[in-house]
Amino acid sequence: MILGVGIDIVDVRRIMRAMDNPRFVKRILTPRERALGSGPEFVAGRWAVKEAVAKALSRSLNWHEVEVLRDALGGPLVTAPIPLGTRLHVSISHERDHAVGLAVWEQTP
Repeated sequence: MILGVGIDIVDVRRIMRAMDNPRFVKRILTPRERALGSGPEFVAGRWAVKEAVAKALSRSLNWHEVEVLRDALGGPLVTAPIPLGTRLHVSISHERDHAVGLAVWEQTP
């Protein structure tokens, strides 16, 4: 059963400007996420997914409470504070100047 769905779109140029502040990326990404990448498109995609997760869960989250790594096939693998018996599915996409994140919160059978 679907418990929540969240989506977010981010202007990559906005993230690029924010990255002029050297503290910005450390505030948004965990150390393990930063080890995977730090370009504007990467950061924008992670931002969008973290926002989408918060929307799917209908609650505010600290940036580091949601971590988006890679699964064995290179797809996004998310960890977040969710109740037992539920799971999150996420997707990230980029198109020129925009990144989008989608999250689906599901109760497991």
